[in-house]
Amino acid sequence: MDYKKLILNRKSVRDFKDTTIDTKYFKEIEDYINSSKKLLPEIQVEMKMYDFKDCYEKINELAGYNGFLIQAPNYILILSDVKEGYIENSGYIGERLILKARDLGIDSCWITFKDSKSIKERLNISSDKEVTAIIALGYEDDSKSKNKSTSDRLGVEEIVFMDEWGNNANVTELEERYLLDAFSYARMAPSSLNRQPWRFIIDGGKVILAVKTDDFSSDYEGSIDTGIAMLYFSLIIDTTMFDLKWYVGSLNKDYKIPADYKIVGYCSI
Repeated sequence: MDYKKLILNRKSVRDFKDTTIDTKYFKEIEDYINSSKKLLPEIQVEMKMYDFKDCYEKINELAGYNGFLIQAPNYILILSDVKEGYIENSGYIGERLILKARDLGIDSCWITFKDSKSIKERLNISSDKEVTAIIALGYEDDSKSKNKSTSDRLGVEEIVFMDEWGNNANVTELEERYLLDAFSYARMAPSSLNRQPWRFIIDGGKVILAVKTDDFSSDYEGSIDTGIAMLYFSLIIDTTMFDLKWYVGSLNKDYKIPADYKIVGYCSI
């Protein structure tokens, strides 16, 4: 898979055709996810796939933007054991699923939701795992879609710092460390309300990820955004340099980050 191309061409679709996805593609997506690297492989997850008639009416008031569930021919639910970092892990896995779907020509959209327990009850899911992600899948209806202009993105120099917060990195430094591509694609990660909440600090041989916390996004959305940013950075490092390992959590060091940001993870480079 050409991850760079997929990231650049990724889009969130809210108007879908009625065309149902062939089950062979679901099998290919499932096999891909099962064999792919996870953020936290020790956390057990499972996926459930639904078509419109078996899902939409049952969870319409429980999921979607302001209770409005996007009408799609198919939906995938991710369920996860509840452990530290499990939402970030689901964001990592869910976005990897979305990239695989795009590779197959299938469009998608992350769906927000209110309560895992209610969704499990409505869909008769018998599992001790929690619903951690809902993703709409299908084919874009170009006749209905609007506002296709791409969102403005922060520059690499605005999201990467050297040693501590406020000491902005420059392109030359990042090129010399062979990290420019990884940060360039990490900045393309989607986020709720296009907040672009992630910032990175390079501290010697470590990269620290900090995420903005505010009233415009829930803790759940912030954790999903974290997992996606970790995935994008990791995909580029994995395919161009070495196998990267992210750790969820903070470090016992003062990086002088503002009060409205928190450190959520780090990796060695």
